[in-house]
Amino acid sequence: MIHMRKYFLFALLFILSFYSLPSLYGANHSEKDSKSAKDTSTEQKPVFLPMPDPGKKVPIGNGYYLIYGLDKRPKLGTVIMKVEVFTGEGKKDTTLEIKADAGMPSMGGAHETGAQAFVLSKKGDYLLPINIVMPGDWEIRLTVVKEGKVIFRGKYNFDV
Repeated sequence: MIHMRKYFLFALLFILSFYSLPSLYGANHSEKDSKSAKDTSTEQKPVFLPMPDPGKKVPIGNGYYLIYGLDKRPKLGTVIMKVEVFTGEGKKDTTLEIKADAGMPSMGGAHETGAQAFVLSKKGDYLLPINIVMPGDWEIRLTVVKEGKVIFRGKYNFDV
């Protein structure tokens, strides 16, 4: 009889432990999780406009435009992206901040570089090395910032 009580108590405690789990995590956690899921779903992802081919003028707002290019045809390894920014009058402007993120859209973020800032050369060109790690469809997303505000987002797609 004593053994039967032990087994009964053990089984009862075991079953009750599962029923008490929701109270351990409580509604507060699930509410937080659902709120954070809702918050992230309502956040808008930045829109990157398709840019024309390299070497062509890309209007970026406020009368500015940029011309971008790559130091060589994209292939495996490192390619250098060069961006020149001009005012409406055609004078080079080096007061902007430019960042780029590169990756393979078809791979769902597996090869994303993360936003990296371009370095300004002595000639007033914005330069950034981009590492192409595998063949396939690639995308470079540019973000141009003036006085702390994003004035342009553009993307260039290419195949390696």
